[in-house]
Amino acid sequence: MNQLRVVKRALLAITLLAVVLVAGVSVYLRVEQCRFRREAEKLLSDLRELELKKQSAEQPKVVLRKWGFDEWGRGPGQPCTEDDCVYRVELVPKAAQGHILLDPFHSAFLGRPLGWLGLRPTVVHAWVRIREKAVMSVSFSVWTVGRGCDGHGRPDCTLMGYANTKQRGSGWSSHQQPDVKLDQSLLHPNYLVGAFPEWLNADTGGNPAVIVWAELSPAASTLEVSRLMQFDLSCLTRFLSCRARDLMPAVWAQSVEDNRQSPKILTCTLEVSKRAAQLADAIALVRPRTVELTPTTSSSQSPQLRDLEVISLIKKPGKYAPQLIDVHVDKPEMMATADSGSPLRAGQEYVFFLQVHNTPETGWMALYPCGALNLNDASLAMAREAAANGAD
Repeated sequence: MNQLRVVKRALLAITLLAVVLVAGVSVYLRVEQCRFRREAEKLLSDLRELELKKQSAEQPKVVLRKWGFDEWGRGPGQPCTEDDCVYRVELVPKAAQGHILLDPFHSAFLGRPLGWLGLRPTVVHAWVRIREKAVMSVSFSVWTVGRGCDGHGRPDCTLMGYANTKQRGSGWSSHQQPDVKLDQSLLHPNYLVGAFPEWLNADTGGNPAVIVWAELSPAASTLEVSRLMQFDLSCLTRFLSCRARDLMPAVWAQSVEDNRQSPKILTCTLEVSKRAAQLADAIALVRPRTVELTPTTSSSQSPQLRDLEVISLIKKPGKYAPQLIDVHVDKPEMMATADSGSPLRAGQEYVFFLQVHNTPETGWMALYPCGALNLNDASLAMAREAAANGAD
């Protein structure tokens, strides 16, 4: 009997000790999570000030030194120069530093228990590009464990929020269908926004994810930058993890409004073709050997116009882009020229405005709506002007 009482007391003591230990760990993690959130909010505030005030000379360097930014280079394989450099910094919660299992791309299955304890695996990245001693662009991104990626509130997914003040073909806009991207640009020419799921994608470490993003051009107003470069990081410290609409509420709301306003059928005009030319990641003079569309093996991909003869490239695609042998065509009406409305014909020469989706693992090219023009002096002038104005 005495032995049983001793065992019960021991179990009770162990249980109480475990409760105290878990409670202590939870308090520590919640405190650290709150500190991390405040730090990320201060970093975002500094970046927004750099962009909104267009500060020059020494002020950007003060911010870079304050946060410990490192030189990142000007692009893949391009080291910094004295007059041109991209700087980068990464923030993670102190409790998650050095633990790969606490990376949001690797810890989706840990999302629920870690959330109960108060830790939300999160990574924050910030970039600043300085050229000739002036701020050219800033970027801010948050990767965190989220919920609702499957539409049913399941917690095991990765949520990504991204804002950049300079549009680039390699940004998240390149993941959109050309007709969606063109519709958005016609609604608001100074910025692009989006929110879409990515299932088992290389960009998200293989986890289901939702990506919410905004890309603003240099012509964007301070009001547009201030509104769309907002992150609500309070969800990083809530009991329940972030949902897609929580992290960047203004961008999410704009995406919903864009979907409501976008026309079902786009009428090709000179202005629409010019916009497609300005958005194009590549511009080519081509001669299709056939005009038969070939279905792809994937049900999620558009049919392809195969076996193109490339006469010349007016604007070359970036690194990792596939060879221009075939292009995806999202809708049948794209198989007519924008300037005359006549169907594409095999053996004829055309100007194509193309969107490139490219990563080191995969790539595809797609034709913009109103992006096929007969080859003549007017279409060549439009293409060359767009290529010249789009140079970085």
